[in-house]
Amino acid sequence: MSDPSQQDVRVILTPPRNPLRMLISPLGWRAVLYCATAIAVGLSALLAAVVGFFMLPLVAWATANVERARVMVLGLPRLTPLPRSGVRHPWDTQGFGEGNLAVWGLTVLFGLLDLIPGLILSALVLGTGQWAWHRVNTFSLTMDTVWAITSFLVILVIGLYIGWALAAAQATLVDQQLRPYSELNRKVDELRESRRELVDVFAQERRRIERDLHDGAQQHLVLLSLHLGEAEYALDQGKTAEAKQALAAAQSSVEAAMVALRETVRGIHPQILSDRGLAAAVHELASRQPVAVDVVVSGQDEPGEAVALAAYYLVSEAFTNAAKHSRATRLRVELRLTDPLELEVFDDGVGGAQVVAGHGLSGLMERAQAVGGQCWLTSPIGGPTHLRAVFPNPAPELPTDLR
Repeated sequence: MSDPSQQDVRVILTPPRNPLRMLISPLGWRAVLYCATAIAVGLSALLAAVVGFFMLPLVAWATANVERARVMVLGLPRLTPLPRSGVRHPWDTQGFGEGNLAVWGLTVLFGLLDLIPGLILSALVLGTGQWAWHRVNTFSLTMDTVWAITSFLVILVIGLYIGWALAAAQATLVDQQLRPYSELNRKVDELRESRRELVDVFAQERRRIERDLHDGAQQHLVLLSLHLGEAEYALDQGKTAEAKQALAAAQSSVEAAMVALRETVRGIHPQILSDRGLAAAVHELASRQPVAVDVVVSGQDEPGEAVALAAYYLVSEAFTNAAKHSRATRLRVELRLTDPLELEVFDDGVGGAQVVAGHGLSGLMERAQAVGGQCWLTSPIGGPTHLRAVFPNPAPELPTDLR
């Protein structure tokens, strides 16, 4: 299967089938501008390399960076620029890495290739254009006038097609050289950003656990200590009935502390997720919501622990946001246990939900990306809200018999 990005490049660089439409097509004139700038950049790159031969790594690095941006002239998306720290000094051989030297060679080659036909076609277009303009200005509708206009249009169309062919060839070769490194740099940036987000999420989770322990189990344990002290004092005074009441209160505090601890542990890792799987955990989570929730599950490919946790917490955060902010009256969850695993959460609330950096949904999306997933949120003002996530869910490898 071909790379979707390569398919996009071919679609953008496809010329119109009707040659006359090339006269009004933005692609043709973009190609002419691309070839004109190719001549300037190519000759500059060649001159810089000849004058400063020992600075060729720096020249190649700078040329590749220019080419990454220059593809936008043709309407292509800009390729990710190289980091400034990529070359530490003019003769650093790392300047030849990431396809830079090949792109420098292509830039110089096409700069020279574009120069000769560019000058010839420019002279022909200007000459026939001047001839046609002169014939039109004389207001003489003769065969010479028709021939002059026709010649001008034919040469102009041919020039646009030649410019398109040269520009498309150079842009395609440059894209093939630079896109793998651009995609790699983009993924590194995303991983770096995901790591920063995850650190913030883990810090928030640690503070939540500390708060839950302080407000929940710790308070009950303090009451337990007080009740035990009251029971001890009552026994010393011979007040058996009051001692029994204090012990009963102490037992209630112990039970409340255990419930609070179970709630805290369930917030860290739901036990049902390990015991019965993601579908059962989503059903159990839906049963505890204050509004009606429809859960639709299809497929039987149970995901791994990391993907299951990311999907579970994404559903949990969607439920929490719906209960707190959207004023929804009904929720719907669609879970497809296939490869890839697909998860969708709908609510009929007022909408307007946004992904804010540092908040719950943003952190969970970063967590999903950390396990290879992708998330999308659609929540127009007035609703409804739709959260969709896709996770890789390959089937586990069967053990091989080594006998």
